[in-house]
Amino acid sequence: MSAVRELRLLSVATEAAGPPASGIVCPADYLLDRARDLHTLFPSAGLRPVALLRAQGLDARAGSRVWLALEVLQVTGSFKVRGALLAIDELRRRGHTRAVAASAGNHGAGVAHAALVLGFDVTVVVPKTAPKTKIERIARGARLLLSESSHYDGAEQEARELARLEDVPFLSPYDDLAVVAGNGASVGFEIFRELGRVPETVLLPIGGGGLATGVACALLLEADRTGQPRPRVFGVQSEASPAMALSLDRGSAVETLEPLGPTLAEGLEGGISRAGFERARAVLAGVLVVSEASIGTAMVAMNRTTGLQIEGSAAAALAPLLDDLPAAVRSRDPDSDLVVVLTGGNVDASVFQKLEVDYAGAAKLW
Repeated sequence: MSAVRELRLLSVATEAAGPPASGIVCPADYLLDRARDLHTLFPSAGLRPVALLRAQGLDARAGSRVWLALEVLQVTGSFKVRGALLAIDELRRRGHTRAVAASAGNHGAGVAHAALVLGFDVTVVVPKTAPKTKIERIARGARLLLSESSHYDGAEQEARELARLEDVPFLSPYDDLAVVAGNGASVGFEIFRELGRVPETVLLPIGGGGLATGVACALLLEADRTGQPRPRVFGVQSEASPAMALSLDRGSAVETLEPLGPTLAEGLEGGISRAGFERARAVLAGVLVVSEASIGTAMVAMNRTTGLQIEGSAAAALAPLLDDLPAAVRSRDPDSDLVVVLTGGNVDASVFQKLEVDYAGAAKLW
């Protein structure tokens, strides 16, 4: 079923076997080695190892044991501080003292926190509509610039031009392999360590693909190292900005994409790079597309069940379990594991208050 022609249906965009987690597809071995114990490398950063919450009430929907990986509890409220720490440390090792980044919010917050911890100078360009809570986090440790654009692609274009004019590195949230290792591989290694095994399936949000491909690379490595079956890692994105699904459907990267409508998952909007597309096509099992209503329902349901507020980009990964999970994703082995990575909780209070009204009928998850 095409994720392009049936955006409102939960759909698998591609099925990839996944090559060995090596070569140009995955970060270099030394970056992966550093990502294995990332939280021990920067003790003053307050980085938290991933917390897994057993969600037994969702097992029947998945056909397997379900776990929620709670990066919503991370020090900056999002997983993206992981990649920022590793990438800025790499820049320092190369003699740099400054960098420019673009962000929908969470990458910038992570970069700002890492800059404070590591004594680095960073400028972050964000869309003018970025959530207030994320802007406040960025301003604590970085020079903040509001883009003339309301969307991520426009902010990135401005940031890249600024980096060129100032002759400093541009710190990409998805194409810098240190970011991919820090953001994604570290989470993958920690999931493996916490479970004591490789999960059969992982659902996580996908924008540019850094998190998804990093997690896949780590788990493929662990599967090959331990002789366990290789995992199936699925990205999930909103129908409002399905660049990765469109790219996989077309066979080439959709490098810029204006959102097709308002989205709760602003962290996933925009186009993807050619390199990000090639990595995703190589190691992911597929991409699912969910509706904005499903994302809103998942945000409210998670809060009513656990008391945790998750942002729309995180809720995208949970939404498939509240819909009719495709047969291609459901497990046939009840003794296997499905992990949902909930990436962040930086959502404005006013947004959540409105959601509680709009999705008042949302039921608890279990």
